[in-house]
Amino acid sequence: MQLDLFSRLLHTFRDSDTNRTDVQSSSRPVTITVPLPGGQTRLREMILFVAKECIESGRFGAVKLNKIIWKADFDSYAERGIPVTGRAYKRQKLGPVLHEMVPLQNDMTRSGEILIEQVDLGDSFVELRTIALRDPNLRLFTEDDLEYVRRSIRHYWTMTGTESSDESHGVAWKTRRNGDFMPYETALLSDRRPGKAQMDRLRRIVESRKLATR
Repeated sequence: MQLDLFSRLLHTFRDSDTNRTDVQSSSRPVTITVPLPGGQTRLREMILFVAKECIESGRFGAVKLNKIIWKADFDSYAERGIPVTGRAYKRQKLGPVLHEMVPLQNDMTRSGEILIEQVDLGDSFVELRTIALRDPNLRLFTEDDLEYVRRSIRHYWTMTGTESSDESHGVAWKTRRNGDFMPYETALLSDRRPGKAQMDRLRRIVESRKLATR
């Protein structure tokens, strides 16, 4: 039953048109964004929060920033059915990337909220480190939201950008092609054996897509 559910769910995601944010146009609708209070402001404040929390981290470049927020969002969705930011992600070569990250960081740089510091790590490698220039406004987040982010920060704390990138290339990432949006439902496709609650959610999703199970 477990393998049957996974194979059917994988088939659903691979057949879905996730090159568009208008998921209602998909032949098999999936969740690309989750509308939450604050909209994009949630991501803006989360970038500041993560940057503040990682100020003492030895490695904190653009790859790790994306992976920290991605893991918090997708772990939260898998366990609670709701993410932390609800923003859209795309599969890229180095792992899941927030669709809005670059333009939003550019806007935050212009507004004086962050600074992107270039850190020479040797061997011709330059880390693009996000420095927060103001405190985050956390009114949009619950303590549970923030705990998912702190847990993600702890998970990646000692990893380099390359290590965090490699670690994000799991089964969810493998269901997409580079440039494809990554549905939030892929959070349920774990490389680890899923628990009962996760399997129950997988079953409900499969049934909602009208895919018969044995």
